[in-house]
Formats: sequence, C-alpha cells, structure tokens
Amino acid sequence: MSGEAVVRLRSAAPPPEDELILYSRARSSSEVDDFLSKYPPSKENEMVSLGGWYWCHMKEEGGTAKPAEDLDDDEPNRTKFEKAVAPLVDKLTADCAHIKETAPSRANKAKRIRSQKDLREDAYAEFNNGVKQLAQEHGILSGKWLFYPTPEYVDMSWSKIVHALAEDDGALAKTGVVKTAKVSSKPGDGGKSFVICVYCRDSWDKDGVGKAFKTLVKDLNLISTAYKCDANTIAGIDSKHPSGIKSSLYGRTTFMTAEEISAAQEATSKAKAPKKDRTLEEETAAGGADGFDPVSDDEDEKPKRKKAKK
Repeated sequence: MSGEAVVRLRSAAPPPEDELILYSRARSSSEVDDFLSKYPPSKENEMVSLGGWYWCHMKEEGGTAKPAEDLDDDEPNRTKFEKAVAPLVDKLTADCAHIKETAPSRANKAKRIRSQKDLREDAYAEFNNGVKQLAQEHGILSGKWLFYPTPEYVDMSWSKIVHALAEDDGALAKTGVVKTAKVSSKPGDGGKSFVICVYCRDSWDKDGVGKAFKTLVKDLNLISTAYKCDANTIAGIDSKHPSGIKSSLYGRTTFMTAEEISAAQEATSKAKAPKKDRTLEEETAAGGADGFDPVSDDEDEKPKRKKAKK
C-alpha cells in the first residue's frame, strides 16, 4: 500500500485548525530531526498547553490516517460500532455481577460446580469474540502498543519511533503493519509519565502485531507491556472496568519469551557499546608481540619505500 510519512501536531486548543501538518514527506533523517528538535514532548509548547498529541503517520491514498479510536464521534463506522457493541458491554457487566453474587469462589468437581474465575473466563471469551466480530464488520481494526516513558526518557523513545516510521528505510515502516504513532504533549499521572501509542493496522492480524512488537524490541530496544485494540477503547473497556476483564488484547510475552526479550536487549546494548582498547593480555592472545598488533603478511611483503635523498 503506497503512502507518505506525515508528521503532525494535534492540539486541544488549535490555532486555528484541529490539525497542523508540519511537513508532508518525512523521508530523510534531517527532516525528522528538525521536527523532533522543534517539538520535543518533554518541553511544553504553548500550542499544546491544554494537552494534545504529536503525531507521525502514513497518509494513505483513499483512506484515513487516523486510528479508529481517533475517528470523529459522528463518523459512520464508529457510530455504528458504538451502537452495536453497547449491548455486549452491558451483558458482560451484568453477567460478571451475577457470577460474583451467585457462584462460589472455589469449584467443586464432585458436584460439578464451577468457580467464579472459570465462569468469568467464559464471559470474557464470549465478549472478546463478539467485539472481534463487530470490529471486523465495521472496520474498527486498529490498535496500539502502549509505552509510558518518564520525562527524562520520552524524547529519546519518541525519536526512535519517529525515525523508524517516517524514514523510507525505517524499521517500523518496513514492517508494513505500523500505520501511525503518537505521543502525549504533556505528562499524565501527576507528571510521572507520558503516553506513546504505536498503532498497527489490524489488531486481529496476530502475525502483523507480533512483527511490530519484535521490531520495537530488536531494532529500537523498546518494550511494551500491553497492546490494546481501539475497539475496546471505543467500547469503554479499561483496566478499571467493573467486569474485571483485561483491556489489553496481547501482552509483553505473547510474541517473545522473557528470555528472548532479555537476549535481544543484551544484543542491542553490545552493538551500541563503544569499542574498548584491548589489554596487554588480550593483544597477546590475539597474536600481538609484546602487546602490539602483529605485523600482517601484507606489510612484510610490501614494505614502505624510503624517500630518496636529495
């Protein structure tokens, strides 16, 4: 799918439009650096003093660059999905409340009585399957890997993501599954952390979502703990939902084991570590004489010519 990288700023108090496109073809590293230096998330900008987001996305022909959760409230697909999913949310809430009131906390196999946990898992599975069906029917497919960097690390994390998405040979751009990224312009949680979202095109394309996660880990050394589909966000499912359902679709170890993640981090750290001067013992072990680099065969065969005396 053809497209061009667009970096934009959205503000809660825009002057005068809702969106300001900063540049339309972020193809070079210098262009990306210009944007990042002008709008670092850690430095409050008067244009977003009331809150908002900085964006980087692929603008595609014949489609919107916005993820589903950021579609306008009156957008037809979003409106239809919200109306269709509401009964599922109500049923989930009612079912979980009923389970809590009537089912025992522990199962009794002899009496074939199931525990609250088992019954809730059934209710969660029914809800998740229903949301998936409605989301696919109405085109509410996108979702995001979430990051919560602290103020001292947000600029570095955001820079990695923008370079990887906006440049032609960027690691995220080459996956073909990442369409958009955004970062909050102000920290939340009492100033403790920012929010970064890296959006995938289809939350139920498990291979694609996993490919994005592995790229974030192996190429950018960024590890997300949760992936949330926009359908759940629109439906109002969050970590504090009364049903107790998980708001995330995938987790930190869905696509890589903890050991694989640690190994990838270690490999990235080693690759970026500055080369150290070798010790005398290391030089000798490498074949050096008395700690000096060994003379190569080429140097033996082709000694430097001495300048002729005038």
